[in-house]
Amino acid sequence: MLLVGCDHGKRRVEPRPPPAPPQSFVALDREQQRLVRDYQPVSAALTGYELSFRDWRLGLLSQDELLRRAAAYREVVDNAAELIRGDPATGETRRAKRLLLTGLRARRTALAALPALARYQAAWDRSVVNARRALTLMQDVRDRARLIPLPEDAVS
Repeated sequence: MLLVGCDHGKRRVEPRPPPAPPQSFVALDREQQRLVRDYQPVSAALTGYELSFRDWRLGLLSQDELLRRAAAYREVVDNAAELIRGDPATGETRRAKRLLLTGLRARRTALAALPALARYQAAWDRSVVNARRALTLMQDVRDRARLIPLPEDAVS
């Protein structure tokens, strides 16, 4: 005796939609350059903030002064996040954009945690990791498209 089962059409799989046409090199470059340009103020202001943080750790800067400088840097981070949110991104660049925004949120969390160093350090480390991941992802996309690499200090 032979028994045949029936799934009543539940296992039917709809065909996947065709992939989107590849993005032009010019469009890809503009998309990524816009993200980097909008993130750039964060990288540019980082050195000054890090020097202030170091001076505070060495006792050369008061806690009130550090908090004032951290608040100023947090404004730069917030402005960059707002600009990046408005940037269009497609494909893998969309993932890089999400990583940048996640990193900026972590950086904001770190700055708000001061002077609690344990909370600060964990959030700061996450921000650095996400920024580097975003840059690496964009570099990989650019390598495959044979575009000129982004500067290594474009995202920090």
